[in-house]
Amino acid sequence: MRCIVVGIGSRGKHWVQICQEMEMVTLVAGVDPVPERREEVKAKFGLKGEQLFSSLEEAVKAVDADFVLDVTPPSVREKIAEIALNNGLPVLAEKAMGEDWAMAKRIAAMVKSSGLAYMVAQNYRFNPLPRTTRRLLDEGLLGTVNTVLVGFHRPWGMGAHYVEMSYGLLIEMAVHHFDTLRYVLNRDAIRVWAHTWNAPWGWHKGDVGHNVVFEFQDGIIVTHHALGCSVGKPDHWQGEWRIDGEKGSLTWESGKLFYGRSFPKELVEEVRLDFFPLVDTKAVLAEFVSALKEKRKPECSAQDNLKTLAMVFGAIESAKRRQWVEIKELFEN
Repeated sequence: MRCIVVGIGSRGKHWVQICQEMEMVTLVAGVDPVPERREEVKAKFGLKGEQLFSSLEEAVKAVDADFVLDVTPPSVREKIAEIALNNGLPVLAEKAMGEDWAMAKRIAAMVKSSGLAYMVAQNYRFNPLPRTTRRLLDEGLLGTVNTVLVGFHRPWGMGAHYVEMSYGLLIEMAVHHFDTLRYVLNRDAIRVWAHTWNAPWGWHKGDVGHNVVFEFQDGIIVTHHALGCSVGKPDHWQGEWRIDGEKGSLTWESGKLFYGRSFPKELVEEVRLDFFPLVDTKAVLAEFVSALKEKRKPECSAQDNLKTLAMVFGAIESAKRRQWVEIKELFEN
């Protein structure tokens, strides 16, 4: 399928490479307002001058395409969605789906009205660790699950725009874990409590430390604790997880999966991860293209991703109010 990539900075270049490596996609145009970036893509990936444009409006008039791949900053997300959808083009967009909750809801409404597909590239869930864990939970390995703990500590965001954001770690990083929690548990959060801070040595202007507690459906309690200016031993990008159930626990330790129990007999064993021919962003792209061909909603559709973003912005609202926030409130306002 023919693709226009909008935004060809560092992350955009990654997507250009992915498109060129996958036979299911043909890259027909690249869009970026910065001339130097267009020249870099021309030199590195062999695109021709007539395939590179300064705006999406120019690109859709000049080339025939089947979808748009949006790798622009979140502040531009709504404008790109409007142009693409008005031209009958489905969208695969990097997270976040908008720079704030109001924009995300407007985009989701626009998508619903258009009847076209819109997928958010929540690539963390498209990896063997969460996929294998989801399968084991669905098969009942732990029985009833009740308590989940996720930790994330890294020197995060140096030199990026994240350092200027008020809640950068929640919006740009924890969103991956929150989305993965929804996928792994196959449930949604119903309320949230959060406390945020920044350590004295932190290099961010906003808060990048937090304790966030979610109550999920079926009474599952999830705690996400993080520090984005940690200079100690770094956690895995997927986070360090512990899922406790009536028949034992599953833990994610440095990217490996372990099953453990202490009663009635002590046992700890590593679990072999399921094999997937495509993972991460390649799996995201394959899911999106397959959904278009099969005329179905893709995983991480706009409406589904709102449930993930509600966890993020619900946590921010809770931190501001210093009280529990019901997730449904965000959808009612």
